[in-house]
Amino acid sequence: MDLKFENGDPNAPRGHALVYFRDTANPELVAATYLILLPVSVDLQKYVPPFLAGQLPLGDEADLSAFAFPPAPEPVESYDYLLGIAEARGDDLIFGGNRPLADAASLMGVIGEVLSEYGGRYRIGAPATAELGQSDEAQEQTPDAPTVDDVMYAMLNEADQLNELTKLTGRLRFAAEGGDVDTADEATAHMRAIALHVAENRHIDHLIDAALDRSETGGRLAQLYLERAYALYREDYLRVKALDEDIERSGS
Repeated sequence: MDLKFENGDPNAPRGHALVYFRDTANPELVAATYLILLPVSVDLQKYVPPFLAGQLPLGDEADLSAFAFPPAPEPVESYDYLLGIAEARGDDLIFGGNRPLADAASLMGVIGEVLSEYGGRYRIGAPATAELGQSDEAQEQTPDAPTVDDVMYAMLNEADQLNELTKLTGRLRFAAEGGDVDTADEATAHMRAIALHVAENRHIDHLIDAALDRSETGGRLAQLYLERAYALYREDYLRVKALDEDIERSGS
């Protein structure tokens, strides 16, 4: 399948791409999906209860290291919007052709083909880059370049982002209290990646600082900052006010 790259290098895919289609009846209508190639393989059978494991595919089919979401393209406001997003985030942009956008089943099949071809090009292009003898500085990712974490967390809604923060806070507290620096650094990095995609008034930076504090006060403040973020998400401003007062008392 010949992929039509409109942003990015077809010989060196980035591992994350927007794929868009135009409607055959009305080419002004545009729909898109997002391709992600994870740098690690994911065996789904490890993350489901044993009684459900038998319902999943076996072997390579249970590997979720490459996927498209949503599985069928969803309408977007315009091509210009997609191009702007791709350029701002450093995504590849691929034109999938003119298709009947109402035929979701057919489009899912096309997306599967695009994903397969894109993954093949990525696997071929990745080692070629290393063979070019680029300097370490040239191969280093710039601070503003999107990472896989950025892509994944940007796709989550705020409720899911907060749920992920809750799990990471627990991991960070456990690592900090046990002196596990590597795990603490990893959890902190994930939390900072999520913080880029939530409102600044959620005070995720304060949450991280509190979680890193091994004292009982640190644990109490971390819990209060989490509750405060959830209260803001629910627009429960009376609860936010009460939590702000608790935070001030706990931090004094």
